[in-house]
Amino acid sequence: MNAVLRHPGVGVALAYLVGIALRVRYSIDVHPAENFINSDMRLYVDTARNFLATNGPVGPWDATLPLGFPTLIAVLLSHGGSLARVAYVQLAVGCLVPGAVGLLGAAAFGRRTGLLAVVVASLYFPYIEYGALFLTEIHFTLWMTLAFAGFLGAIGARRRGVSLGLAAAGGVALSIAISMKNVALPAALVFFAAEGVALLLARPAGASSPSSSRPSSSSWRARLRPWLLRGTLVAIGAAPLMGVQTKVCTQANRGHFCFSGNKPAADILLGHYGQILTIDWAADEGHGYGFGSPGSVLRHYDDRVKVAWPITDNAANAAEAWRWIRKHPFDAMVLSLDHIWDTFFGSAMWPSFGHPSWPFAHLFQYVFVIMLFIPTLFACRRIAKDGARALLVSRTALVLSPLVGLAITVAIATGEVRYRVPFDVFFIVTVCAFAVGELRNHDRYAGASTKTPTTGK
Repeated sequence: MNAVLRHPGVGVALAYLVGIALRVRYSIDVHPAENFINSDMRLYVDTARNFLATNGPVGPWDATLPLGFPTLIAVLLSHGGSLARVAYVQLAVGCLVPGAVGLLGAAAFGRRTGLLAVVVASLYFPYIEYGALFLTEIHFTLWMTLAFAGFLGAIGARRRGVSLGLAAAGGVALSIAISMKNVALPAALVFFAAEGVALLLARPAGASSPSSSRPSSSSWRARLRPWLLRGTLVAIGAAPLMGVQTKVCTQANRGHFCFSGNKPAADILLGHYGQILTIDWAADEGHGYGFGSPGSVLRHYDDRVKVAWPITDNAANAAEAWRWIRKHPFDAMVLSLDHIWDTFFGSAMWPSFGHPSWPFAHLFQYVFVIMLFIPTLFACRRIAKDGARALLVSRTALVLSPLVGLAITVAIATGEVRYRVPFDVFFIVTVCAFAVGELRNHDRYAGASTKTPTTGK
């Protein structure tokens, strides 16, 4: 019995159960999602009800958001369902997130990392908070984490069939994540680009000098073949849902191509139109929109701007954004830097900074900076002592590479802490690996070994 109690899995299970208890108590008694329906939450719920009434999206105003979450709400509201049913699903998904983070940690660095990551994610307040709100973040966190766990598991799998199966499963999870938030796509693209670069830069086993590690063209092809095959399987896994979503979105958008939401240019304009609080777009058949950014609220911007075209007119939004950027190139660059700063170091996540939970939102932003961001820098510094090449080919750099996709996305559009919270899983697993001593065990190669290129390891 004593041996059982000393097993680390017991402590992990206890922390996970505490996390579930906290989520249940918070979601049902302290912060029920039904009592906090405004702004984006209201838009998701109203869009879902429109889907129910019209049997799906029928116009551009129904496709301003990625279709995944409104569709899920519509399904849950059908056949007499209520918002309470949606709230229970949010709670259930929130309870699954720590397990997914544990899988990511195990796939990236090892079993001990995965166990500690479960503990951290179980007690991490942002993942409790977003499970008690009608927002996409908790679903996006779950499916993006599972997708990258699949990608990393495919790299580490010793059997080719397992590797390809995990890649395809990761593609399916990625498509669900993209249906919730578009930023999953650039994150995945940067991840695969980082792995490809690392494979080209990695020295073969036994190489002791740069000259002896210079690969031939056949060696490059051998290194990249499993990478290309895994990438193909990911695309195949993601294709069915992405194809359906693109078809439905394009039809609703009056035949104009729409991948996952039809207002990307509006987001660019919102982030690069000066120090503005909101933009009010013209109505389209009675459907008008006014949007702002929480970053603008926290920076105390006051100007409200009106434009003469609807939010879904990507050509007009893009033209106006580029006109302003060309006229104010320095201001645009600074705004992009502001968006990156607000994403990583903003005061607190929206909408929590305006809710009774604001003390926890502020506290856990400090937790992120002190206990996740700074230790991650130390982890990278330890690897970088062996040179820039060692850092670039490290598993740590590969695990953190989706953050580059996030940073590029918010620099182009707008930034806020809420956008970063799902990506905190990459900080969590890196810091956990650093803490348990598994960080260095996986830093010789970012991806596949050159010894056995067909197995995915």
